[in-house]
Amino acid sequence: MTRTGGAPRTVSAWSTSMLLQCAAFGAITAVLIVALAPLTHSIALLSPVVYSLVGSVSSLGPLVAARWIRAPGSLLLTALVASLLALPFTALGFLIVVALGLPALTAELVLLASRFYSRPRETVWYLASAGLALVLFAISLAVIDPAAMSPWVVVFTFAGRMLSVLLLAAVAVRVEKALATSGVRRRYRGRTDT
Repeated sequence: MTRTGGAPRTVSAWSTSMLLQCAAFGAITAVLIVALAPLTHSIALLSPVVYSLVGSVSSLGPLVAARWIRAPGSLLLTALVASLLALPFTALGFLIVVALGLPALTAELVLLASRFYSRPRETVWYLASAGLALVLFAISLAVIDPAAMSPWVVVFTFAGRMLSVLLLAAVAVRVEKALATSGVRRRYRGRTDT
């Protein structure tokens, strides 16, 4: 048992808390993915460049979870929960697990390698988000219609992914601050923070 804020707390209680929070963020993300699916599907067929700007919205929940929970695995777990919940309702089917999981795994590895969860630094946060965007871009290249492929489409799709994910990373920082200032309590790796 560890003591946090004067109250005894077990490691398993912290793990349960983390799992519940990841599940909540994942469920919100899944609802967002399913609600926007008709729009994003139409945009993907019309323009891969525009889709690169809009389709990244599925990364918002995992990014917010990583910022708020600040525990190793929170970003990846939230993405996996979201993909599994959205799986029956999207045209991607099981590929949604790969489409959300691989980018989240990349960002998670950057955060872990830099010890972001114990020593948060904004440059590392945006570097991890850029890694997430890079993998999303690579996945985009695999599904873009070859007839629509050109050097400009590739460049603008890359720029769209980077811009949209870095913007979402900044939104995640703002959401974290808004939750903290509203008085919502959060737990970090066995200790509490307000």
